[in-house]
Amino acid sequence: MIVKNAIGVLIFVIVSSCSTWSHRSGNNSNLDTDKRYCNTEARIQAPTYICRNPLMCAPDEFATAIDALSRNAAVFDRCMMQKGYN
Repeated sequence: MIVKNAIGVLIFVIVSSCSTWSHRSGNNSNLDTDKRYCNTEARIQAPTYICRNPLMCAPDEFATAIDALSRNAAVFDRCMMQKGYN
């Protein structure tokens, strides 16, 4: 069960990190700066959870770690969309 969940989290992280952003105006000259800004905002507003054991999360903290990753990704996505990216 934990292995299936860990694989799901890994796939989620890989897919979210590979997403491409494109500005509505077509001008992507500030993309790197905006990504760094939104990443910082996400870390401030929704910090990720680090498990007690850095190699794997215990069953009682797995849901907390997944929730933290989801919130962080949502804050990042919202920030990028507010800056005009799709």
